[in-house]
Amino acid sequence: MWVAINFSPQLADVFGYVLILSVGILHGSNDLILIKKVLSSKNTKMTSVLLIYLLVILTAAVFFYKWPLMALTSFVLFSAYHFGEQHWANRVKGSAWASRFFFFCYGMTILLLLFFCNFEETTAVIFDIAQFNLSENTLLNGLVFFGVISISLGSYMVDSDYVKQKSIEELFYFLLFFLLFNAASLIWAFAAYFVLWHAIPSLSDQIKFLYGDINFKSVLSYVRQSLFNWIVALLGLTLMYFVFKNDDSVFITIFFSFLAAITFPHVLVISNIYKQ
Repeated sequence: MWVAINFSPQLADVFGYVLILSVGILHGSNDLILIKKVLSSKNTKMTSVLLIYLLVILTAAVFFYKWPLMALTSFVLFSAYHFGEQHWANRVKGSAWASRFFFFCYGMTILLLLFFCNFEETTAVIFDIAQFNLSENTLLNGLVFFGVISISLGSYMVDSDYVKQKSIEELFYFLLFFLLFNAASLIWAFAAYFVLWHAIPSLSDQIKFLYGDINFKSVLSYVRQSLFNWIVALLGLTLMYFVFKNDDSVFITIFFSFLAAITFPHVLVISNIYKQ
């Protein structure tokens, strides 16, 4: 909030890109190591896994080139589920399908709130990517719909002790997000939520899964194992920046397309971790 109020939107966006490219990209750079851990008890070759992983990324990139509206919609749907799963995976009860539906509804509520509060920037990005105009009423109706379902399912499916202790706190977070998303630009608002509310907790979960505990040694090991993929991602985005630096709309389009391409396989990996 302080950054959004005291700095220009352009400078806040720079801060946002730094957060996304550092912690944000880092939290998805260790997927292959996580897959190896998940498949440790199965007779599966990592070469095959790597080829499938790269194929998913390539397919996502092709989809954004050939069918951008379908790809963008899929990206939002996958991201919604991913955000909700990370926040609630260890706190819900009930069937797997009901839990997944709750994860999805919660994530959609957050994303639609972000889009609604930054309607003009959001519609500009969507039009640049998919040549599609989205109405404000559609976002508002979707926000109300998924918000009501999230609260209803949450009160029933989330662990009763957590509901008693944290329900007011969780509702307060929605108010906090509303204020932040209204005050901030689209990039800074997304970065603040994505990094502080999703990437850092996800890093914590991943480190615990890989090493059993969070300490300096385990964090250092995680960063060391992620470093190559992280650097490759940064170099690719840096190259795109210098190619399109004079056209902000094109760069933002490519930036979100890049995030989408690496999001699809990452969501599948993390879902398998939570199943275990």
